[in-house]
Amino acid sequence: MRKLNALASAFGLLGMQQALAADEAAPEGAHRPQWSVLVSFSPTYTTNAHFSRDDRRRDVYAEPDVTLRLDGKLTSDISYRLYGRSSFGGFGQEDVANEAFAILGARLARTIWDWRTSVSYEHRFEYRGVYQDLLFIADDVQISTTRDFSYGPFTIAPIAQLSYRFADVPEARRYRLDLLLPFEAKITSRWSLVSIPFVEAYWFTDGLNEGRQDIIYSTSLGLRYSIANNISLTTGASYEWRTSNVPLRHYRELEIGPRLDMAF
Repeated sequence: MRKLNALASAFGLLGMQQALAADEAAPEGAHRPQWSVLVSFSPTYTTNAHFSRDDRRRDVYAEPDVTLRLDGKLTSDISYRLYGRSSFGGFGQEDVANEAFAILGARLARTIWDWRTSVSYEHRFEYRGVYQDLLFIADDVQISTTRDFSYGPFTIAPIAQLSYRFADVPEARRYRLDLLLPFEAKITSRWSLVSIPFVEAYWFTDGLNEGRQDIIYSTSLGLRYSIANNISLTTGASYEWRTSNVPLRHYRELEIGPRLDMAF
């Protein structure tokens, strides 16, 4: 769950379909900029708090996530977004696994052949602990595309994103490819079955990580209840498996928990 949260503003591994739709759909009919806030909270049980191969620790963590966005249009078919986002993971016992980040970003988006395609820039601060020790400062440049396909009660929304991270710490510099296939099956007007299989691939370019290649495979299954048009609660489980050409970077992890998503 912590890995997928790094993808983009308001992307969460469980119950993310409503937030994802809000994130990718620019206000088509609005010409004046519009403010919005996304808030999520997810208390989660994990079988591997440290993403470790040999030192697996079970724990529970809380992960609040807040995004402030300003959406508008440059032209009739090009939208923009300015945003700030912050999140942290606070563990019950494994304090050394605590982490946090803060982002300032900008994005331009346009629909090309029915695919919502965007380029974005993010200035990122990564912390060890809950906003304690600054690990590095990074600049992420990204291009992504997505589209919804609906078949009766079923919706899939494939997403592809490629990015490069410039950072003041050489070990953090890398290319990254994300491939996601969010899926939703409507059961009733308020209940949905949701799943998000995804693959992440990393190619590190500098420092001690030069030549390192990681691939993360993950899938999830959850049941979402729409409390209101802008509030949903999803309970589910996710499984993640990372392979690497650095053997110590291998790990497997199971996470279970609810996630509350709100948009204002």
